[in-house]
Amino acid sequence: MKLLWIVTLLFVTSCLHANEIREKVSLQLSWLSQFQSAGFYIALHNGYYQAENLDVTIKEFSHNINLVDDVIAQKSTYGIGNSSLIMDTNHPQNLALLLALFQSDPTVLITTNPDIKTLKGLKGKRVMITQNKAYSVSLTAMLMSQGITQKDITPQQHSFNIQDLIEQKTDAMACYSSNEPFILDKQHIAHALFNPKDYGFDFYGDILFTSQAEINQHPDRVERFYRASKKGWEWAFSHILESAHILHEHYNSQNKSLEALIFEGTTLKKLAYTNTGQFGTIDKERFGSIANIYRLSGLLNNDYSLDSFIDPLNLSKEVIRIGVLTNNGEEITQQTWENSIDYLSKMLPQYHFSIVPLNFDEIMQSVESKAIDFVITNPLIYIQLEHDFGVSRIATLGNHYLGVYHQLFGSVILTRSNDTTITDYASLKGKILGAVDERSFGGYLLGLKTLLDNAIQKEDFKKITFLGTHNAVIQALREGSIDVGIVRTGILEQWLDSGKLHPSSLRVMGAKKYKNFLMQTSSTLYPEWPLAKLAHTDEKLSNAVLSALINPAFNNFKQNHFDWNTPYDYTPITSLLQTMHIYPYTEATFTLKAFLLQYASIIILIILFIITLLFILVHIKNLNQRLLHRTQEVENFNSTLEKEVEERTHQLLILNSKLKELAHTDELTKIDNRRHFIELATTYFYAAKRNKTELFLLSLDIDFFKKVNDTYGHAIGDEVLKLFCKTTQEILRESDLFGRIGGEEFSICLQNTTLEGTYTLAEKIRTKIEHTTYLKSPTESIVVTVSIGIASLQPNDIDVYQIMERADKALYKAKENGRNQVHVM
Repeated sequence: MKLLWIVTLLFVTSCLHANEIREKVSLQLSWLSQFQSAGFYIALHNGYYQAENLDVTIKEFSHNINLVDDVIAQKSTYGIGNSSLIMDTNHPQNLALLLALFQSDPTVLITTNPDIKTLKGLKGKRVMITQNKAYSVSLTAMLMSQGITQKDITPQQHSFNIQDLIEQKTDAMACYSSNEPFILDKQHIAHALFNPKDYGFDFYGDILFTSQAEINQHPDRVERFYRASKKGWEWAFSHILESAHILHEHYNSQNKSLEALIFEGTTLKKLAYTNTGQFGTIDKERFGSIANIYRLSGLLNNDYSLDSFIDPLNLSKEVIRIGVLTNNGEEITQQTWENSIDYLSKMLPQYHFSIVPLNFDEIMQSVESKAIDFVITNPLIYIQLEHDFGVSRIATLGNHYLGVYHQLFGSVILTRSNDTTITDYASLKGKILGAVDERSFGGYLLGLKTLLDNAIQKEDFKKITFLGTHNAVIQALREGSIDVGIVRTGILEQWLDSGKLHPSSLRVMGAKKYKNFLMQTSSTLYPEWPLAKLAHTDEKLSNAVLSALINPAFNNFKQNHFDWNTPYDYTPITSLLQTMHIYPYTEATFTLKAFLLQYASIIILIILFIITLLFILVHIKNLNQRLLHRTQEVENFNSTLEKEVEERTHQLLILNSKLKELAHTDELTKIDNRRHFIELATTYFYAAKRNKTELFLLSLDIDFFKKVNDTYGHAIGDEVLKLFCKTTQEILRESDLFGRIGGEEFSICLQNTTLEGTYTLAEKIRTKIEHTTYLKSPTESIVVTVSIGIASLQPNDIDVYQIMERADKALYKAKENGRNQVHVM
């Protein structure tokens, strides 16, 4: 019995304690209980406030209170107001707006008088409108926009009784579009509504607010109340029928019918969300425009301020999630990208950026489910995500090491220095290979390609084990559980610089040297990791992110050791995946026929070269034999020989010229390839600098070209590219440079012209492409458009790449503005 009393006492004590730790707060409504306040009642009923350790009291409106004063005096913790709260910002204890329940105010003018068909029909009529000018600004502004002043109507004290309108005691009445129209519809009474939004006066509706004292003293409590309330509103609008039932049964002081509550909820939901589907946001710029209307109405001083007035705790910021492939564990990933996230949140204050570390198994799922908005990953996975889900790179990572900047990386193949059994690649047979993951580009794939190039197959190893992170590979190599390891470039340097690894403990196999690349590597170098936007991510947001990342301020922000640049050409990566038959190129198999078709022209030239060379050698041999037997014909022989050699030498020169042309020309389109274009453009650049003449670069990108490939196949896409180049070349001058930079991206370099001439040429190209049709069949044609960016040589430019970068930015601006246009940077 004694034990039972103890258990009971402990239970009661714990319950009392639970109630004590729940903070008491109150919410003062602007009206009585109805769907207008549904979200708060749902948060209370569903336990959302309780889950946030809040004990919330919801108070209905009464006419003997001043709602704003009550909140400032902290008689109520939170209140519901509207756009007129701007008038209270000059109070010594300022207010803070937290959540806009309705993006558009439900307040309208309603009339049942059939003679009133327009607002001007109200002249000389009786109108019930609140005498509080602050609450009626939107209605007053709407009337004044139609030339109706207070003198033109007969104002009446508002009775808040729709029966007065029905019984024609007034001609028009201010009301909520979610309430009174339903009552009139049920009684089959014809009526007309006049909505300020239709006349350009789109004010916010009900707004949740609190005092600055609450913000300063209890910011965590404010966030919890905000979170629970918003959750309640989102649930209410997602479950209007269920919410109406809850209100009808538990919170119905006006005895509204269930049907009326459903109508109210359906109507208010249409007013609650932004055009992009967001709930609760308050736009500072829009609120500033509303404040100007109050100022013009004489209700607000010119020195009003919105600072700390709108969402001071940033509760309504949109969360932008950036998924990052964790090649070295979640903790290191968070530390690596922390500065970048802080920088983006500072530069784009309307958003809150966060890092989502993802392993190799999670990254595909996160992209498919749209759980992230951007992704930073290795080039292999990027190519696969681009193929499967339409992600598109907006920037490429760049690194600084020992004062040298580069945007390339590779693999390092490591073994222990004291392992005398491994001397070269051939001695790796029968050993245990450790790598990060079979989908790791630098931590496996590039190293594997190097091994394959040196005649070492995967089957030659005793075992291949994947350890998950680069650090795990280094550690396993040191401990002896693997004989050889593959990590990406830079990892070895991190271990050495941190002092965790002695320089003589590990050895790099097949070390290679590259100009302007000071890290150890065993493989060919490829473009660094990309930052890519998902298909659902807003184009304006991605452009804003790119602009922030390529801003020089990024390098100075907390001394970042890496930065971002415009997207690198990933063609080498695509070629590598095709060569190794890695998804999405697993279906590509080598056939002699395909090889002969792809390289037919080069093979023919080589065969001709060899035949010609053999013919010359045989012919010279025959001449020498004749020389031995016919010494008497020396003079004739020499003459003949000189002619033959001269003729064959001429043929060789022609062949060499053709081979040189192949090295400089894009095989598909027959225009300059990227390398040759940049070489020629660099020559133009230095000539323009030396002669102080103008130089212009155009970046061209075929709009939505991926759709052409996806719809018609790459073969048709190639034909469209050929037609695009042929059409463009017909417009260019002989001195103009035209090159294919990669994929559907092209560049033009112009000298001896003006900006006006350059723009005219670009417009001519754009128009010509827009009106050029590729006939796929007699009944089916393909039309493409092109976006063009223009940049000019500036005095401070040190190379042609700087002009190309500005032209690319101009191109992105043309795309952002709707594509099929020319933009000058």
